[in-house]
Parts: sequence; structure tokens; C-alpha cells
Amino acid sequence: MASLKIIIVGAGKGGLAAATGLARNGHQVTVYERSTSTSEIGYAFRITPNSDRCLKCLGIDTVAGGAVAANSSRMFNAEGQVVFSFKENNDVEKAKRGTSVFAYRPQLHQQLLQVALDSGVKVLSGQRVESVDTGKTTIKLADGVTASADLVIAADGLHSAVRSHVIDSTRFSPKPSTGQSAIRFMLSKSVVQNDSIMSTMVDEDSHMFSWKGNNKRILVYPVDYDQQYNITCTYPSNFSSEQTSNKNSAAVVAYNQKISFDTALDIYSDFDPIAKRLFSLADPDGFRAWQLQDMDDHPSWSVNHTTLLGDACHAVLPFGFSGASMAIEDGVTISTLLSPDVRAEDLSARLKLYEEVRRPRVAKVRESSLVLAKGLEDKEFMQEYMMFLSSHDAVEYAKQALSRYLETASGKDATDA
Repeated sequence: MASLKIIIVGAGKGGLAAATGLARNGHQVTVYERSTSTSEIGYAFRITPNSDRCLKCLGIDTVAGGAVAANSSRMFNAEGQVVFSFKENNDVEKAKRGTSVFAYRPQLHQQLLQVALDSGVKVLSGQRVESVDTGKTTIKLADGVTASADLVIAADGLHSAVRSHVIDSTRFSPKPSTGQSAIRFMLSKSVVQNDSIMSTMVDEDSHMFSWKGNNKRILVYPVDYDQQYNITCTYPSNFSSEQTSNKNSAAVVAYNQKISFDTALDIYSDFDPIAKRLFSLADPDGFRAWQLQDMDDHPSWSVNHTTLLGDACHAVLPFGFSGASMAIEDGVTISTLLSPDVRAEDLSARLKLYEEVRRPRVAKVRESSLVLAKGLEDKEFMQEYMMFLSSHDAVEYAKQALSRYLETASGKDATDA
């Protein structure tokens, strides 16, 4: 049976996960990436067991690649009093199948890129896709060159160039639903360990620590083989005059907008001195800020043989630990549903199945992330949400959905005959 020719727009986590699975199914996969480099920039993120399970299915060992197991966490209030602590990865057998870890974005991206290349995926960098003709399943690059395929998967992120060709972007587009922004910076763990004030926070038992209060948060966790700390701070956007005075909307939501040390420190001036010490230890030019955005649900994820994946489709707020996870789950789901024997004429039905499988789960994550962003959660809510998030096996779930679909289709064919 002839393989499908598939174009994936965007070489991020979800795009490369999908590309690897599809190539292993025997399909011809080409990834078009707008960056001139195949090395991803950025900071870090949480990988919960559900997404680590997906990565293991692709042959990726996140810890071997530099991720740090998220074994224990402590949360403080703004005054520095312990609110609660918890442990993860306690069940050794479950952890083998999927581990909760903190990953450094460039390292995980390199792992994903390598397994994609090893699987036969063709990755083209410096190729900016400007539009897609959904009727012809053809993409158009910035230099005017076009390319056609049986299927186009848009995995080109929050600022997707393809999304407006699939959904009505005048009605559905990323938006700052909570009015919050984030600051990120990195610190060498050795700097923290050797500081007389911060050293009390570092021990073998505590991997993540955070402060929460006054509608603001500071989250600290180790990455990069436990050599660096990633610090993420969220706050109401109107606390920063640097952001509110910037009229360039593209800059406000971009991940590389600089924010000054004085502004960052001033936002958290009412926090525990130990928390504020983190800012003083950092490179004063290393603070980056952006506005947090998500998207409302929209009527359809696909048009003809063009579909959306990850943030291009359903951007969620980071409070639910799931932006990267949902993209990775999307990637392994669509590759599972597009099995080796799928034909071009099956694509519309399979894309509909992809949406039916993924939409309810993404909706739950979106809603839960909004609750967490507003600080409305309690201990019971968190336990239920984390169980919902972590216990899911996206590959097995997709296999079962495909099996049911094929049984139904087979029964219908027999009836029609």
C-alpha cells in the first residue's frame, strides 16, 4: 500500500513527535521550520507522566537527556510560610512507565529532533510557511515556492501562519484571558547553593519550590542535569509599565521581550526576602517577559486534509502544566490514528476521529488551567486534576479509539454489501 505524503509545519515538540510516529508508520514526512536553526531556544517546562509516557514510546529517555525528576515540591506564601509540600514518582513501577520531570527545552528538542531524523523524517530549516491552500493541500513558502502533500499538519505554535486558513481567526485567536504575564530567567544551581541566603532552600529532597500570594507566583525548579534553575514568575500584566507602554502587540506576547531587573524586582517587592534574592543573583540582562494567552474552543480543527496541532490549535495557560504535554499527546495520537494502512481517501474520517479523541481532554485542561490561574483551586481539585492529567495513556487511548472506529466501519461495510 502506498504511503502518504505528509507536510508538518513547525519543528516544535508536537510537530516532531507527530513526524516521528508517522515516519515509523511508513509515511513520507517533511517538516518545514521557519527558524534558520534546528536548535530550539527557550527555557524549561514540566513534563507530567502522561507526556513522558508518550516520549518513552518514541524511544526518548528524558532523564538521560538532562531532565530532572520532580520528586518533591514545597510551596510558600508571599511571606515565606510553608503552605504545603508533596512528593511525586513514589510508585517505582508507575514511574518506569511515565515519570514527572522538569525538562530544559533545548535538550528535549534535540532528543525529539534526533529520533525524527533517525526515523527518516526530512527537516528543512529556514523555511517560513506563509499560507496553505486547504483545497489543494498545498503550502506556500515566503520565497513563493509551493509544496503539495496528501496531508498538512500545522504545528507552528501560538503565532501559527496556518491557523487562519483553517478556522475563523476574527472569532477565534489567542487572547490574554486572565490579564497575566510571565517573567523567566535562569540561575546556575551552584550560585544558589553558595549564596548564604538562598542555600537554605537547596537540599537533596527539595526539587521544586514556589511562592504564591497577591495574585503573583514564583516557581523554581532544576533542569539541565540538575545544574541550573529555571525561574518562572507570573503576575498581572498591569503591574509592569514596561509592558503596558509597549504598543507592539507582537513584542508583548513574544518570549524574548526584555524586562529590566528593577521592574522585575519591584513587581515582587512584597514577597519574602528569600524569594526576592533570586532576582539579585540573576544576570540583570537575563529577564524575559511575555503576556500569557490561551484560546477558546473552536468548531473544527481541520479543513479538508489540513489540520491543527498543539498551540496552533488549542493554546492553554501554563498553570495546568500542560502546554507541551498537550502538543506531545496530539502528536502521538495523530500518528497512531494514521496507521500504516491508511489511505488518502480515509484522511477526512481519521482527522475527525483525531478531533473526537483529543477535544474533550484539551477542553478539560483549558478549563482547569483557568481555575488554577485565578487561584481558585483547593487540595481536592489539585488531586483530581493531577490524576486526570497524569494517568492518561495517549497512545493506548488512540489505539482503542481506532479499533472501535475500524470495527464500526467494517460493520457498516458489511451491512452496505
